[in-house]
Amino acid sequence: MKRYGCAIAVALLAASVGAGCGGDDDAEPLTKAEYIKQGDAICKKANADFDKQLEEKFPDNVKKPSEEQLTTLTEDVLKPNIEGQLNDLRDLTPPESDEETLNATYDKLETALAKVEDDPKLLLSGEDPFATANKEAQDYGFKECGEG
Repeated sequence: MKRYGCAIAVALLAASVGAGCGGDDDAEPLTKAEYIKQGDAICKKANADFDKQLEEKFPDNVKKPSEEQLTTLTEDVLKPNIEGQLNDLRDLTPPESDEETLNATYDKLETALAKVEDDPKLLLSGEDPFATANKEAQDYGFKECGEG
């Protein structure tokens, strides 16, 4: 992960911010502690998967990835990783009182991902498109999700 610089590391960490709300309509809402614990487990696995995929797709020590490499990273690694986390976390049933807050955070994550999809060079721009979602996830209490 370090071979792409801090911006890509931030993108990975942003990927772990997790996802939306909803879960099974018949399921009992999780407590905040349960939601964070289960969400962080999802994010921890996704982070490990991201690292593995990054090593497989980009085994060379690339300090300055080409535009093509950034596009491949975004389309083949980052996007599926974030979307997978979003889907898994949305399968969890959040605390009722936190659903609106979590949805807002996850909406920001999706918006940031869309921006990176439109322009993968944002990963190296020095401006983290995922910063707001990361901060909100950390403020909520996640440790693995949104670490940055």
